[in-house]
Amino acid sequence: MPELIIPGRAGGTPTEPDTDEAYARYLAGHAARHEPGLPMSRGAFERYSLGADWLGGLKDAAKKLVQTCRLMVGIHDYEYYLAHMQARHPDAVPLSREAFYRHCLEARFPGADAPAGARCPC
Repeated sequence: MPELIIPGRAGGTPTEPDTDEAYARYLAGHAARHEPGLPMSRGAFERYSLGADWLGGLKDAAKKLVQTCRLMVGIHDYEYYLAHMQARHPDAVPLSREAFYRHCLEARFPGADAPAGARCPC
């Protein structure tokens, strides 16, 4: 079975000759196993076999999906709040994690003594 070169693994980031060699090994292995089938194009091989940036985009999308689902059920994202506070309000001291969640809970389910229009700090 041909061995693929994957960035971040034992071989590090492949250089152009390594990429050519890996694709040639893929084509040889494909021809040996799948005679009638068409092999992947070089671009598809690099995208799927050599760890291109699509995986990072997929991870970001998954994080955003999890954040959206949590917000839908009322669980706010403390890390997002910290990043927002650092970017937009660098002089302000952010709430602790416990105080943040307590404040968000009070904003979502205000008690009798809560002022009208109280809202979450994020």
